[in-house]
Amino acid sequence: MDRWNIVATLNYLSPDREEEIILRKLPGYASDLGQKTLAAMVAVAALTRVGFINGDVSTVMSPRTVLTWAENAQIFGGDTALSFRLTFLNKCDETERPLVAEYYQRCFGKDLPDAAVAAPTPSLSSRQA
Repeated sequence: MDRWNIVATLNYLSPDREEEIILRKLPGYASDLGQKTLAAMVAVAALTRVGFINGDVSTVMSPRTVLTWAENAQIFGGDTALSFRLTFLNKCDETERPLVAEYYQRCFGKDLPDAAVAAPTPSLSSRQA
C-alpha cells in the first residue's frame, strides 16, 4: 500500500440507488409487488454485507448478485426462495447457511425450506473410516 499516493474506499450503493439500477435492467419489477420484492432482495444483500463486515459470514452479495437473483426469480416464475438458493445460498459455507437463511426470513417473512438445517458433523465412526 505504500506504493500508492492515494487510497480510495468504494462503498456499496444506497438501497434506493441499487433498486433503481435493477429496476432499469428488469422493468418487470415495476409493479408495487415487484418493487416490494426488489426492496426485500436489496435488504437481504445489505444484511449479508453487514454480516461480512462483522465476520459472521464469509460470502457477500454484490449488486450483480442481487441482479442475477432477480433475473432468476423471473425465470422461476417469481419463486424468490428457489432463486435465492440457486443464486446465492448454495455458494455460502454450509455452516453459515442457517444465518443467511435467517437474513432471508427477516426480509421476506418466510422461511427457506431446509436452509436452516446446519451441515451434519461427522460421527466418530465416519472419521475412523
